Amino acid sequence: MFRTAAVALLTVSLSSLPAFADDNDADGSIETVSVERVAAGAGVAGEVDWSMKPVSVGGMKRPAALAGLYVSLAGLQVYDAMSTARGLKQGAREANPLMQGAANHSALFWSIKAATTALPMVMAEKMWKRNKVGAVVMMAVANSVAVTVAANNARVLRAGR
Repeated sequence: MFRTAAVALLTVSLSSLPAFADDNDADGSIETVSVERVAAGAGVAGEVDWSMKPVSVGGMKRPAALAGLYVSLAGLQVYDAMSTARGLKQGAREANPLMQGAANHSALFWSIKAATTALPMVMAEKMWKRNKVGAVVMMAVANSVAVTVAANNARVLRAGR
């Protein structure tokens, strides 16, 4: 179960990450190259810019990795909430003392999950303007914590069968 969820999450995360190549136009515009085109050999590895160089997304420039980290954090939080609910129905208990009371109140539980998803994203959006690497590292840490929680939930669900 966990491997399937992890592969699906990784696939969604990677497919949402655009690969950007500098087209060296005089106007400084950035050519977008899809991951599929790069994988198919349409772009040469030397042409793809994997640096922390800001890219234009929706008219605003930010590190390209942030979008994928946002998507993966949201997916991990949804998995955490759903697997927690499933585990509670199977007789498991909520291990996080801060969430024990909320686990029995669906609206409160989902509100807290939404807030714990949005807070790192808002912080990263504010941070990337001054510290692009710091914003990506902070989101990577948030994703790492979420992966750890998801892996624990998967282990508990597997043991409860």
